[in-house]
Amino acid sequence: MTTQTTLDAPSFRSIDPQDMLGAILGLPEQIDDAKRVALGASFDSLTGRTFSSLVIAGLGGSAIGGDFLRAGYEATLTVPVTVVRDYHLPGYVNERTLVYATSNSGNTEETLACYESAKNARAGLVAFSTGGKLATMAKADGVPLVSFPGGLQPRAALGYSFVPLIVASSRLGLLPGVLLDDIDEASAVLREVRNECNPETPFAKNPAKRLAAACFSRLPVIYGSQGERGVVAYRWKTQIEENAKAFAVSNVFPELNHNETVGWSGTHGQGEVEKNFAVVILRDDREPKQIQRRVDLTKQIIARVASSIDEVWARGESTLSRMLSLTYVGDFASYYLAIAYGEDPTPVRVIDWLKSELAK
Repeated sequence: MTTQTTLDAPSFRSIDPQDMLGAILGLPEQIDDAKRVALGASFDSLTGRTFSSLVIAGLGGSAIGGDFLRAGYEATLTVPVTVVRDYHLPGYVNERTLVYATSNSGNTEETLACYESAKNARAGLVAFSTGGKLATMAKADGVPLVSFPGGLQPRAALGYSFVPLIVASSRLGLLPGVLLDDIDEASAVLREVRNECNPETPFAKNPAKRLAAACFSRLPVIYGSQGERGVVAYRWKTQIEENAKAFAVSNVFPELNHNETVGWSGTHGQGEVEKNFAVVILRDDREPKQIQRRVDLTKQIIARVASSIDEVWARGESTLSRMLSLTYVGDFASYYLAIAYGEDPTPVRVIDWLKSELAK
């Protein structure tokens, strides 16, 4: 059976019994609900406090929202943002620092350690979680808690891991309130993407299915064309790895032109592995001309050896819409790649095993 035939099959239930597809399809509605939840949360304990920096502590799917906030709103945030994927906060964290502790389960040990460190440093704290120890600690300490529904894999809860950070930052004076309107526009744009990428849309008209086919039996190489698209490229990489159980790599312009580009020009000491690379470049028609030129020249370099080169273009008016539209195509593509490989996209048994071993 060809990849096209597989991806146009009437049902994926036998491969996807836990319905990861349903979670992906529900992202626009999840974004709407995430905004509602965050607008309803209380931040009274932080009233009157001002902050000089923001630190977002989280891991995996719970941290990607912090990356999106940092990259997408760098030009409008009133304070610098650091995303911490570790047990330790930066040494500068003090009472003038605001710390977002984010964990889908509420039991991520690294995030809990950062919560305690922030508390000891008398930093401002906000917790984001479905429950678990983090929610219990926040309630006991009088720390603002943004509590969202559970039942989703962290990587399928992007709306809940990202949108509440935007709302909280706006309500706490770190972002202009007018940017909250961008959330509604992004939700509408994602509905358009969903119409194009859902399973009912046949292969010939479905960009996500075609991307999955290009990456099938290849190593996906995801490049972001500057700025926030580098973060989105990383999201594509991790979605492919967790959903399709396949390796992927990512990088960003212009940095990759100062190192990785040279890797495409070798004398095949590695056995011409580049012929097994499927390249996807995430683009935006608002890219600076210097970046456009770099992308065009880089395509000339890699076209001689790569298996394929595809481009995915951002859509929408706001930075948020443009980031999330690219992200959403990648979520669908990673899902269809999982289906093509016959891999259940939901479980991450290696991570579960690792956590169980660490808990001993």
